[in-house]
Amino acid sequence: MSEETPVQHLVKNGIHISEDVYSSIVSSTVLEIEEVIQFANSGIVGGLANLIGKKTSDSPIHVDIDEETSDVTVTINIVLKFGVFIPKVVENIQKKVTASIKDMTGQTVASVNVRVHNVMKVEEVKETTEEEA
Repeated sequence: MSEETPVQHLVKNGIHISEDVYSSIVSSTVLEIEEVIQFANSGIVGGLANLIGKKTSDSPIHVDIDEETSDVTVTINIVLKFGVFIPKVVENIQKKVTASIKDMTGQTVASVNVRVHNVMKVEEVKETTEEEA
């Protein structure tokens, strides 16, 4: 990303919480869910940026904070295990992410949008990882 994007912060009672904090909460929460294999990126640059903690336009987690209400909207791009019931897994992700953000920041979550980019067998993930190494 060639131009700097301003980092939005939530300011409430003198407390500043950056979007990066929300992204970290979301990342940790989602990766604890067994049915989630990995985050989905639009390309190699996004994957590398995600590994080193940099946000890019093709980052798998997007956080928007409403300037008027301070409500948080999260969009997550993921890959799930093959064979799972997708609606149930997505609902679980939404509940857990909402609870984690509320518990850690006290903020209201307007919505958690989950985009399932692919489903894969665990063996396929291991093969893909080995080929990239």
